Amino acid sequence: MPTRILVVAGYLMGLLGARLAHAAGLEDVFGRPVPLGQGRPAVVLYANRDTRDVLHEHAVRFAYELRDEHPIMVVHVDLRGVPGFFMGAASRELRRIHEESVHRARELFRAQGQQPPADLEDSLFLVADSNGEPHRALGLEKGFHQVLVLAMSPSGRELARGPFPQASSTIGQVLAPFTAQLTAR
Repeated sequence: MPTRILVVAGYLMGLLGARLAHAAGLEDVFGRPVPLGQGRPAVVLYANRDTRDVLHEHAVRFAYELRDEHPIMVVHVDLRGVPGFFMGAASRELRRIHEESVHRARELFRAQGQQPPADLEDSLFLVADSNGEPHRALGLEKGFHQVLVLAMSPSGRELARGPFPQASSTIGQVLAPFTAQLTAR
């Protein structure tokens, strides 16, 4: 019996190690490594073409509201169903959306009488998921209609998840304790 437990534990650790290695190699549409679990809290949004309006309406304001927590923002875009020969166009569109989002965020900071953070552009990552594996792993079937948001600790541990924008206040609450840690550095 104890041997079986060790075998199962070893198998699970192997899966966990593979999953962490996959996350460590994650790149955005610009080829930049996504620094999940590397010292900053993170907000990860899982979206698709059908949920783009929700992101357009709420994501920049949400990022601004979390400015004191200074998280990285990662948007995983599920591109399942996009034919392979359109992937290049989809990636170009995501790069354009990234630039537009950074511009909108800078304008929001200025409208509030604040200087935008110097690392604003380096705090937003758009990831094109052509096979939808990260979405499937969270139970999001192809064509889902609700953005999912996750809060992650600076070490990469999931803290909370829920529908976006409904779970925005919960996400902010679980990230708030990390503000003191960041300012103490």
